[in-house]
Amino acid sequence: MLRCIGFAKFGFLNKLEGGYVMKRLEVIANISVIVASVVLVIFLGYQTWERHKAAGGPAKRLIGTTLHLPGVDFASRRKTLVIAISTSCRFCEDSVPFYRKLAENTNVQTHLVAVLPQPQAVAQSYVRNSIATSIQTISAPLNSIGVNSTPTLLLVDADGKVKNAWLGKLDDSGQKQVQSQL
Repeated sequence: MLRCIGFAKFGFLNKLEGGYVMKRLEVIANISVIVASVVLVIFLGYQTWERHKAAGGPAKRLIGTTLHLPGVDFASRRKTLVIAISTSCRFCEDSVPFYRKLAENTNVQTHLVAVLPQPQAVAQSYVRNSIATSIQTISAPLNSIGVNSTPTLLLVDADGKVKNAWLGKLDDSGQKQVQSQL
């Protein structure tokens, strides 16, 4: 009884009886779950970002690889710009004006090749109607040239070696960089 009086004296007994401790523990547990979730999301997002930008991003891993495309003679020109696109890609469609400009302004030493995963007839029709008739069109799985997202531009030398790569819809500085290397 003395014990109970001691607890009552300090107000602990009343708090225990009213479920105060349980409610307090529940609030602390909920806050802990929220904090842990936020930390996990930040950690996973950071890991994804680090993987993406590692070694310059996904397109940069293609630099130095050798391409083999049926029907394309890389040795016939000093440079070849491979444009990996798809008819169902929104960013490819947004980039069509830039590709059209490239086709109009590219010198005779640079060969433009569009590679699409669609059947040859569909690919050829798309490139001729959207970009230019002068671009060689190849129907091939994009992963056969190491590309896993569109649009991707690959600057290839006469030996078929990738010298530079660009991924996605390019901003003005990216477009100028491509043009300066052709």
